[in-house]
Amino acid sequence: MASPDDHPLLSGYDGMAGVSLAAMLSASTTRLAWGALLGVLTGPLYLVACWHLHQGLQPAHRLLSLPPFLLLATGFALAPFAHGSFFYWGQAAKVIDASGARSAPLNALPGDLAGVLFLPYAVLLACWVLGSVWMAVCVLRSTTAFPRWMCAVNPLICIPVGALVTTLVPGSVGTAIQGAQLSIGNLLFFSLSTITLWNTRLSTVAHQSILVPSSAPAPASASSPSTAGSAEREGPSV
Repeated sequence: MASPDDHPLLSGYDGMAGVSLAAMLSASTTRLAWGALLGVLTGPLYLVACWHLHQGLQPAHRLLSLPPFLLLATGFALAPFAHGSFFYWGQAAKVIDASGARSAPLNALPGDLAGVLFLPYAVLLACWVLGSVWMAVCVLRSTTAFPRWMCAVNPLICIPVGALVTTLVPGSVGTAIQGAQLSIGNLLFFSLSTITLWNTRLSTVAHQSILVPSSAPAPASASSPSTAGSAEREGPSV
């Protein structure tokens, strides 16, 4: 983590912006680029993951099941843009800091980039909050493929848990994952929802296989009256 003593540019930033810049100023351009690209190129996987949420909520009425799916999918669709934009913010700050140039427009440039970056973050977080609340209500009040305890499994709950995990992990590992709070929370959310939906469907299939009667015809009895009578009428063969 860079410090304001080594990077005077940091003295003008505090809070989340200061922490993010302190992490990026000490990273190489290659690390910044791959950190951004991995989040962008794998972004479509989020939309694939959202589809199983739709399948899990779909048994409920459409007015209850469709809005949380659309809200959560919208938030995850915006996430790759916000994630990838960190590269431009960090790289601009690195160049300005390394040049030693000091002017009001240059010093304000990282802040301007951060403003554009945090705007989609605010929108996607709002979508996640609304989608999480709607999903919890849908699971509680309707018949979905999810059990009722799944009302507590959504981004609104799992992301703070992910933030807690990054805080509790000590040493260099904790430093390395401190920027992955959202990702760890989403990993927890999608893992629990996938496992739960998978197990629910397996139990449903097993239950249906028990209830469905066998369609195989019963074998005819060798000693049925009709067979015995016909044999007596025919008599012994010569």
